[in-house]
Amino acid sequence: MEKEETTTITFRLPLTLRDLLKNYLSLDTHMNESDFLREAMREKIKRDAPRLYKKLFEEKETED
Repeated sequence: MEKEETTTITFRLPLTLRDLLKNYLSLDTHMNESDFLREAMREKIKRDAPRLYKKLFEEKETED
């Protein structure tokens, strides 16, 4: 299996939200902040734009 290319996204976050995220991660099964944020993005796109989400996986299947 080929490793997918990655990129870095940087953004500002209020300290209170960062603290909330750290507290949540201590209770949850996510390994780190990046893992959580990737999952949150996938869930948001899947919920709000299911066609885009489905299209991504259809394209990946045809590439394999």
